[in-house]
Amino acid sequence: MVINVFKEGNDENDALDKNNYSIKEGDDDSEVQKIKSHLDITYLKYVSDNIKYLLKLNITNDNECFEKSNKYTKDKETGDKYRVILYIRLSVEDGDVIDGDVSKSIRNQLLILLDECEKRGWVVVAIFCEEGISGADDNRPEWNKSLKFCEYGNTEIVLCKSQSRFSRSMEMIEKYLHNEFITWNIRFVGLVDSTDTSVIGNKKTRQINGLVNEWQVEDQSINIRAVLKNKQSNGLFTGAFAPYGYLKDPKDKYHFIIDEDAARVVRKIFEMYASGNGATKICLYLNENKIPIPSIYKHQKGLKFNCPTVKYDQRITYQVEKGDSLVAIADKYQSTVKEIIQYNSMESEEITEGQIIIIPVVHVWRTNTIYNLLKNEVYIGTLIQHKNEIISYKNKKERSIPKEQRIVVPHCHEAIIDKETWNIVSARFERYRKVKSNKKGEISLFSGKLKCGCCGHALYRDYHERGNKTYSYWLCGNRYGTAKFLCNNKKLVNEQEIERILLDEINKQLDIYYDKSLVEEKYYEQKVVNSLEDEIKLLQKEKKELENNISKKQNTISLLYEDRANGIIDLTEFTMIKNKNSIDIGHFQERLRNIESELLDLNKKKLEKYDTEKILKKYKKIESLTRSILDEFISKIHIGYYNPETKTRKIEIEWNIST
Repeated sequence: MVINVFKEGNDENDALDKNNYSIKEGDDDSEVQKIKSHLDITYLKYVSDNIKYLLKLNITNDNECFEKSNKYTKDKETGDKYRVILYIRLSVEDGDVIDGDVSKSIRNQLLILLDECEKRGWVVVAIFCEEGISGADDNRPEWNKSLKFCEYGNTEIVLCKSQSRFSRSMEMIEKYLHNEFITWNIRFVGLVDSTDTSVIGNKKTRQINGLVNEWQVEDQSINIRAVLKNKQSNGLFTGAFAPYGYLKDPKDKYHFIIDEDAARVVRKIFEMYASGNGATKICLYLNENKIPIPSIYKHQKGLKFNCPTVKYDQRITYQVEKGDSLVAIADKYQSTVKEIIQYNSMESEEITEGQIIIIPVVHVWRTNTIYNLLKNEVYIGTLIQHKNEIISYKNKKERSIPKEQRIVVPHCHEAIIDKETWNIVSARFERYRKVKSNKKGEISLFSGKLKCGCCGHALYRDYHERGNKTYSYWLCGNRYGTAKFLCNNKKLVNEQEIERILLDEINKQLDIYYDKSLVEEKYYEQKVVNSLEDEIKLLQKEKKELENNISKKQNTISLLYEDRANGIIDLTEFTMIKNKNSIDIGHFQERLRNIESELLDLNKKKLEKYDTEKILKKYKKIESLTRSILDEFISKIHIGYYNPETKTRKIEIEWNIST
């Protein structure tokens, strides 16, 4: 049982860059004192960490304000005064940061907003602040918190410097200012652009501003992409971190200089591979010599580099449970028995139920890291950029760019690896590129099917030759890929043995099917099919209604163009009505896509029911396995740890059929 996870160096304020929020030497902190004089902290339910740090506020946030209990009411908390929350957002796109000073920019917005609250007699109950996030981003953490705060009835007013501070997405303006806020009885006020949802006739202005704000973000996105591509085409590095072996030149952030400590490791890897050593042996050398992996090395250098799969300086406090073994614990929590024993000063592998041990997470070199490094042309001075790109300013997901469309510029920086060594390594890759289906070039019977029952990693296929015969074996790819540092599933499993077990299990499934009562089987099948049919009919009916609604909205837009051309409506009315109908069409189309997906799943289930029966009826008894038979019956096979005492191994099967 995990009791605690400790990450060294991480405290509550580590997420903040404190230098950004400090009063610089020579500045008068009277501005901060003035801000604090406008605040009555007894009413504050929530304040963002950066504001607390900037103003040195020693208050604890009450997380109940983000729950549906609706604990805080106007009468009890502030009498007849309106409760207001402040939302502050800084971003480069809006030119908010004054002379690079984040602190001053936040203070300016705070003063403007608090001064307005004092004039109107409003009471500030929460302050939400974000820095460096675009207004078109709908996943802003503090923004989403502010919406929860509103939804649960903890305020009457949202106050921002302008409407664009709140959002630059027209969709979000419509959703919240003109829909949700009305439902929640929330008033939105933007000072600079005179936005106020309580003013009759102000809605059109808000919608026009919303469109203009969104167009501005879109234009900036297009311009930024063009600028980045131009820099990349000229051999300028535009990424955040230099690759392992290099540092960003302090005199020119677009250029690399060699990091000699890491470069020595890179040269050693290339040298070993060129000399005939495999990736496994290279991993073993690096791990035994305790050379830190690239992400840990960057972290140790003080770079704010974060790899989502790496747990930096993590130690797990664990209480031993009944039946636990040190081997199983090490496998599960990405450590080794040796490291656990050394860290806890243990004399043996013996552990007892209830015992508390510390598990240090071990970061080891893996074969895929070695291969990626050996194939990276950056080490011969070539920059390859534009490998991925964000889909759009609204969709932050990345898509991979085909190799032929990537930007490749040679001779951009000093090479770590000479051309001769690079050619030797490349030639080795070419020789082994075609290997390992099997010796006849056929796909293995179990390719993609076998998983390690201990760590979940895919199993790796290996061969042994005895005389004129070749025997196939499978072993854990995690153990193989880390030179036996991780996973204790060490005993190879014979391919013929797996085939025999699976053949028996498939025939058992056939026996179960044919032993069933025909009456019971048909009744159950009919019940399932009828239920699926009812769901399908309801979705098809909703689909037809949505298609009719989309058709009507599209006709409305077509008529709008005629009305605009004939002067019946002006440009503002045309834009607003068209936008509203376009948004509705977008929502209908999104629901249609979801319905199509649901129908696909239901029809798939329906077919699977028929397919199961169809598959089982094809066979009475199977004498030998083929790849096609295996694909019909089985999705995955989990090969567990071999117990040398009982001479048994646990094998779990994920079936494609249900008998």
